[in-house]
Amino acid sequence: MMMTLTSDGDLFTAALSQTTVSVWQTDENGVYCEVDRGIIEEFTRTSIRMSTISDEIAFYFRDDGTVFRAET
Repeated sequence: MMMTLTSDGDLFTAALSQTTVSVWQTDENGVYCEVDRGIIEEFTRTSIRMSTISDEIAFYFRDDGTVFRAET
């Protein structure tokens, strides 16, 4: 089951437990698709920094419709 991470508490728990988080964004048709997956390293009120599965660092904004989900 996938849990949507919406609050700072959800993000903190996922970061602390090193849970793999998937990143979902809308495509040109408005359909949500998974665009990335990784571990949360740092987050603020506006952005999230992740270490992705391809060993890269990625930044995502929290207020642009991006959805973060973790498996529970």
